[in-house]
Amino acid sequence: MKIKGLTPILLIVLVVLFFTGNIYFLARPLANFMNISGQYLGGANSVGWSIIILTIVVRVLMLPMMLHQSRDMTIQQEKMRLLQPQMRKVQEATKNAQTQEEKMLASQAMMTIYRENNVSMLGGMNFATLIIQWPIFSGLYGAINPHVIHNWKSMAWASTQMAEIKHAAFFGIPLTKASLILAIATALAYAAQSYLSSLGVPEDQRKQMRQMMYIMPIMMFFMTYVTNAGVGLYFFVGALVMIVQTLIINAWRPHLRKHVESTFTVKDVVDDALAGKIEQPAPTGTFAKMMQQAQEQQAQQDQTTGRKDVTDSAKQSDNPNHPRNAGKQHHK
Repeated sequence: MKIKGLTPILLIVLVVLFFTGNIYFLARPLANFMNISGQYLGGANSVGWSIIILTIVVRVLMLPMMLHQSRDMTIQQEKMRLLQPQMRKVQEATKNAQTQEEKMLASQAMMTIYRENNVSMLGGMNFATLIIQWPIFSGLYGAINPHVIHNWKSMAWASTQMAEIKHAAFFGIPLTKASLILAIATALAYAAQSYLSSLGVPEDQRKQMRQMMYIMPIMMFFMTYVTNAGVGLYFFVGALVMIVQTLIINAWRPHLRKHVESTFTVKDVVDDALAGKIEQPAPTGTFAKMMQQAQEQQAQQDQTTGRKDVTDSAKQSDNPNHPRNAGKQHHK
């Protein structure tokens, strides 16, 4: 189920939690969870296993939302696949554009194709799942390193937790410190997930995804390495769950492709868009208005520069003292 406007609301809540110092509000319940589950599990690796259990519980609870998001992204990718012939015309027009007006029309044509066919340029991306998990990241970090919480010494649970978890390890990896091994394992897991997500995607779209396929593993490597190994373990197990989720979507893709092909009607608007025959809607957002204003100013500047260059060239050709005329007179 998709709630309209959920992502901005969650982002505002996250910012408020951060600036009010309450971003670690889950630290105490997560510390209690690790202690209780650790007592039942027992052994030297009990804290690490409790983090794995926590990760699986969180991911299972979020699985319907994440599968829905992956389904939307797959549907958008399939729609974009059907729009590729029009997109190739826009790419060719962009390559051959000579004037600023032609470049602007080519840029607007791409947005027009997406808009007229009701296709999202973000490909169905939704950041709600990441924002929801951020307090969990922070809470887990605070549960393993309570000293990061403001005024932690006055909290009895934090002092007790510091004493109990400072020697916690998972198969020899200290959970309170950064782990290069976990960082590399997490990067490799995300690289595998990115590769699996590209299977079944047309080559043109795969080229567009390739940059993200490189960026995500590198980003997750640094995110895992700069935090403690407890959070790193959460990232790694989460990546493994995402691999399973991607395999489910890949098995689902042929059905989704047939669904899109039978229900999606392609509107061929590229020629009219490149000819400027489709009226562009007035921008509604602040960013869109700023972009339109910048484009208009650039166009006016280019026109002014063009007129100035033509006028200067005419003056120079009529000026007998211009070096070209002087050279001709000297030759004569």
